[in-house]
Amino acid sequence: MIGRDIAMQRLYAAIYMLNPSQRTIKTYNKIAKEYAARGYNNPLFWHREFKIFQKLISGKRVIDIGCGSGKDALLFIKNKFDYIGIDASSGLLHEARKFVKSGKFILMNFYKLKFPQNHFDGFWAAASLLHIPKRRVAKVLRAIRKIIKSQGIGFIALKEKRHLDEGIIKEKKHGGIERYFAFYTKVEFQKILEQNGFKILRNHIHQEEDTNWLCYFVRKI
Repeated sequence: MIGRDIAMQRLYAAIYMLNPSQRTIKTYNKIAKEYAARGYNNPLFWHREFKIFQKLISGKRVIDIGCGSGKDALLFIKNKFDYIGIDASSGLLHEARKFVKSGKFILMNFYKLKFPQNHFDGFWAAASLLHIPKRRVAKVLRAIRKIIKSQGIGFIALKEKRHLDEGIIKEKKHGGIERYFAFYTKVEFQKILEQNGFKILRNHIHQEEDTNWLCYFVRKI
């Protein structure tokens, strides 16, 4: 029995190593407090994009997919939106609940969104879908589309591809961390959106030091 237990532990470890999403979640749980503090120092990073989103959307019921530490929740709550934030990191959600006491935050897997069909007027996915492996991003987009109302509005921000297509990136900050990232070209992700039931209303690049953020405003079709 002991030998069997060891074999199972090794199997689970091997599966974990092959699952970049779980490795990324573990990292965010580890650095949640420091990561949240950094975000709170720049709460208006997506302010321009929020204003555009606000003008495009009809209705107030919004889901923030990958809400992290709740930084963007402040924009929605301040502007009277019926807001729900979801994330796969329990550590980040712990920080969100401390920072935004009036926010509603739920621990949830992006692949299985447990909401009724056609429930939300729009969705917000700022710097979250970039942690989804490319082979699975279409599944996540279809899951999102299912819970958004007809003609519902969405915002997505991803990092522009320069050299790496996708993979685990090791960083020295926070004492050494590993996170999975998927990088896209403008046209590449545009095709993925169109193939999965979204019309692009407008897009632009949000520049941040050495990063170009590809920003898409979409409508469910």
